[in-house]
Amino acid sequence: MDTAHRVTRQELYELAWTKPMTQLAADFGITGNALAKICDRLLVPHPRRGYWAAADRSRRDPRPPLPPAPPDCEEEILISSRRSTSRREQTRLSLAARREHIAEAAAELVLRDGPNAVNMKAVARAAGVSEALAYRYFPSVVELLAFMARREQALMSEMQQAKMEGLPTYSELAQAATVGFLDYVAKRRGLLQALLSSAELRRTLTSEHRNRMAWAAQASATRMGQENGVPEAIATPGWQILRAAANRAGKLLAGEAIDRETAGRLSSAIMDGARKRLLNLKPDGPVRRLGAAASAEGRPRSSRGPGRVPTPDRAS
Repeated sequence: MDTAHRVTRQELYELAWTKPMTQLAADFGITGNALAKICDRLLVPHPRRGYWAAADRSRRDPRPPLPPAPPDCEEEILISSRRSTSRREQTRLSLAARREHIAEAAAELVLRDGPNAVNMKAVARAAGVSEALAYRYFPSVVELLAFMARREQALMSEMQQAKMEGLPTYSELAQAATVGFLDYVAKRRGLLQALLSSAELRRTLTSEHRNRMAWAAQASATRMGQENGVPEAIATPGWQILRAAANRAGKLLAGEAIDRETAGRLSSAIMDGARKRLLNLKPDGPVRRLGAAASAEGRPRSSRGPGRVPTPDRAS
């Protein structure tokens, strides 16, 4: 005989922590596995295997809070012993939405404990899904962190482009890019900087970072040369120095050593003046690229190891 029950997410959440999943599922006339899948689709945390077997309650995992409902989630949930195509359509999240949800849960762990302390079990618990489901979307922690870093890069670029839109000169564009960068750091609480403190993640993103920085340096040097006649051999290292100054301001802001207003005022006072002098800088004699000069003198180009990747913030 088919049975049907209507409950809210909050009610289902409370029920899930009163008895083992198999017993609760029997009350609804379905299997424990089916009920666990419903909870996972609706982002309803429930005890994992072995929770009820622990006689000492102090050894049980803490009960996580109920996260916000997924998009298009109905106020009441129909749980029926009859297989329902419509119920599955209403409760199943898209691939993109599920990945975003898991990434946001992981972001809170990264900000609180750092990327090296993140593991899939903790991420799944924070997201209110099973560990197996988390692994289905992200086969490893590094792939999850890389997804998050790329997402943060895209958001930062969007915020910078919004500030830069319609501005005609390099100076205005560079100043707007710095403003957009600091706005991003303040909004996301330094998440990208926290992610990139992971050496393994930096190694994973090395190629992408180098390509992005090479493109940004070339574009900036070309604009400085076209608008102000600054030689590329001066413009490129000058851009790198300005970018390093912006990154430092971002790190201080992310670490809450300064607030957003102070970061903006200091960046403007230091970088705007330096940028103006750079654009007016003309070489006294022949200019060689730093790499060529270092090689000619027999010095290494950099003391930084090949695996070291600077924070890829394009701020100048």
